[in-house]
Amino acid sequence: METIEFVVLGEPSPEGSTKAFYIEKLNRAVITHQNQKGLQAWRNRVATEAQRAIVDRPWVSDCGCAYAVDVDFVLSRPPSIPWHRRLHPTVKPDIDKLVRAINDALTGIMFPDDCQVVSMRVSKDYNDGVRPGAYIKVSRYTNAVPKPRKEQPAKKGRKKAKAAPEAAEEHPYDDPRDD
Repeated sequence: METIEFVVLGEPSPEGSTKAFYIEKLNRAVITHQNQKGLQAWRNRVATEAQRAIVDRPWVSDCGCAYAVDVDFVLSRPPSIPWHRRLHPTVKPDIDKLVRAINDALTGIMFPDDCQVVSMRVSKDYNDGVRPGAYIKVSRYTNAVPKPRKEQPAKKGRKKAKAAPEAAEEHPYDDPRDD
């Protein structure tokens, strides 16, 4: 497992909802984002920091790997909300829309496609003593195990060599009923 951690400072921007409109004159559909301007700037900042984090590192975004993403979003507390009235940000932006913006920004840099993310841990909180932004950790896992080798049949005319008894390896997910 390889892990890269980096910080993206600034107010996190959510992905926003998309809407599609069909324009008859153009004979095509146009897709718009609810938060187009702020979203693109936020994605660019996330992508830039991700690229800086992998410079001089042997990080290769591999189609055969699985990825885990941990993100802690730190939001600015609105001046109208005193610290004792609301401990956690239970208002917009939605945490799933914040994550969508992060995954879309990291696609093509940290992993080839965000469908390869198999685990996520996400939190959002107010910036009591910490600068607003996204504190991100991406881990890459190997997504395959070596194929077991079959025993080769003994060739005729040769004596079988006595092999040392091997200890049977148990995998934590092996079921003894499968034998």
